Amino acid sequence: MDSTLNLRGTEPTALITLSSALERALTLNGAPQRPVVFACIGTDRSTGDALGPLVGQRLRRLGCPEESVIGTLEEPLHALNLAERLGPLAAADPRPLVIAIDAALGASSNVGSITLRPGGLKPGQGVGKALPEVGELSITATVNVSAGALDAQVLQSTRLFMVQELAETIGTACWWSLRMVRRGAADRSIRATATAAAA
Repeated sequence: MDSTLNLRGTEPTALITLSSALERALTLNGAPQRPVVFACIGTDRSTGDALGPLVGQRLRRLGCPEESVIGTLEEPLHALNLAERLGPLAAADPRPLVIAIDAALGASSNVGSITLRPGGLKPGQGVGKALPEVGELSITATVNVSAGALDAQVLQSTRLFMVQELAETIGTACWWSLRMVRRGAADRSIRATATAAAA
């Protein structure tokens, strides 16, 4: 994936569009052969910053295995434990494909939008924290307006309804796209086996 996808989370086609784009991005980044981990960054102590944990919760409820989801409402992935929880992934063999998911602040015209882009993201920038870059792909949702020094307060006063709706769309798209990638890989394996047997 060499381009960025931006879409409104409230669009009727948002789920299908995001799922399709993410399926292509996962395939291009080797997901059929590599483990995939969703790093769902944020905390349940702030409504705006709860997007990541809500996505993680959705993924787990849809059946994603525990090792594929880091960051849920029960066990959030945040500034204090980011290095500890994600560090071991760099040494894993094979190294997993990490998709970073986080809330963002931006212009008022972008509130409610979802962005999928190649490359990782630097969590905590909106509240002045310097954290290591996370992921090979990243998904962010703009949950409120950026207000400079007041960004932390803006996150805390963000409407949970919108955050929940965006998290449902992102979580379902992640689950569905990974399912389709895995199904495609299994189908190709079956066809290859059948072809070899017939030769």
